[in-house]
Amino acid sequence: MAGVILSRSKYSDKPYYISNMSINIYSMEELCYYIYNNIYLIGTDLLEPGLISYIESELGEPELAEQLEFLMTQNAGLSEIVMTILRYVDYYSEQEIQELKETIDNLDLQNATERLKLRADNFLNNKRYYSAIHNYEIILYGKADRSLPISFYGDVWHNMGVAYGRMFYYKDAEICFNTAYELNNNENSLKAAHVARCMDQKVTVNDMEEDELTYVTYREIETLMDHVVDEPEYMPVRAAFELKNEGRVSEYYQSVDNILAAWKAEYRNFMKLLWR
Repeated sequence: MAGVILSRSKYSDKPYYISNMSINIYSMEELCYYIYNNIYLIGTDLLEPGLISYIESELGEPELAEQLEFLMTQNAGLSEIVMTILRYVDYYSEQEIQELKETIDNLDLQNATERLKLRADNFLNNKRYYSAIHNYEIILYGKADRSLPISFYGDVWHNMGVAYGRMFYYKDAEICFNTAYELNNNENSLKAAHVARCMDQKVTVNDMEEDELTYVTYREIETLMDHVVDEPEYMPVRAAFELKNEGRVSEYYQSVDNILAAWKAEYRNFMKLLWR
C-alpha cells in the first residue's frame, strides 16, 4: 500500500481526534489507514458514538454510520467492525483485508492478558511510553492469569523498564529490570538493570564492584558510546558539523535550525501525550 493517501470520499475540514495515537483523521481513507497499520492498538472501543457521528455528519456516510451503529448495539467483535469499515471504503484490496482478518483471528486465539501485552508493546514501539506503562501496569497489578508462565510477567516488567528508560527515569527502570530478572531469569534483564543503575548514578568503571557481568555490561556501554556517531539518529548532527567544517556556514545554521525544530516538535508531542 502506498504511503500517500488518495481520498476519494469527502475530506472534512474538521478532524476526528484519535487519542490512542494522538493523531487527527480527516477522511474515511485516513481512518482505514489508521486501522490497517495499528491493528494491535485497536479494540472494540474504536466504535464509539463520537466516531459514528463524525462519519455520518462530517464525512457524509450515513449508510456506513447506520451499519456501525447497529454493530455497536449488537456488541460486535473487532473483526466484524474492521471488515465492515474496510470493505465499505474499498481502500485496501480484498487480499489485504483478508490478511488483516487473519491477524485479528490470531489475536482472538490469545487471551486478554496476552493481547493487552501486544497492545502495550505496540505503544512502546510507537514511543507512546505512558500509554505502554499504563497497559503494563494493568497486567502486573491486576488479577494474575495462572495459565501464563511466570516468565511472561518477567517480560512485562522488562518492557516496562524499557519504557521508563527511554524517558530517562533510570531509577524506575532499574527496579523494573531487577524484578523482571527475578521472574524470567533472563540475563538481558539483569544487564539492563546494570545499565539503568550506571545511567542513574553516573557510575564509572573504577566504581564497579568486582562482578564480572557488571563489568562487562559497563564496557558494552562504553563501546556503544564510542560508536554513537554512527547511529542513524545522530546522522543529521554529524551532517551539520560536516557542513561547518567545509565552511558552508549558512547551510550549517539552516541544518541546525531544522534539527532543533524536529527536537522541539518531538518534545511538544511527548508533552501533549503526557498531559492528556
